Amino acid sequence: MAIATIDPTNGETLKTFEPLTPAQLEGRLARAAAAAAEYRRTSLDERAGWLRAAADVLDAETELLAELMTTEMGKTLTAAKAEIGKCAAACRYYAEHGPAMLADEPVDAAAVKAGRAYVRWQPLGVVLAVMPWNFPMW
Repeated sequence: MAIATIDPTNGETLKTFEPLTPAQLEGRLARAAAAAAEYRRTSLDERAGWLRAAADVLDAETELLAELMTTEMGKTLTAAKAEIGKCAAACRYYAEHGPAMLADEPVDAAAVKAGRAYVRWQPLGVVLAVMPWNFPMW
């Protein structure tokens, strides 16, 4: 059964999408896992650069994205633009602070009978994020 995007103001079907088959879904998950294996080898500074670039795209495409949110969800343009701005700001915040937040943390080596010890944050891989339909930029 197709998934429809419906304009909430008039009930018009804007677009339909066919759901993925189980095989298509498995293929996409496999591609995501392969990409995650590559991404985990990138530096925190490189990842921060990607976040800054994402924020720049959000800023550049605010009008288009806000209009789409308004058409598809009935969200006001003001609320849509604010949500996009919040998302861009979050990308910039984590680009600036993320590397320090994820840096190795020394811990008491004697407590674990080691010459040295630290906590290291490692990428988990593919994570499914189920997001609210009415806040698509979260």
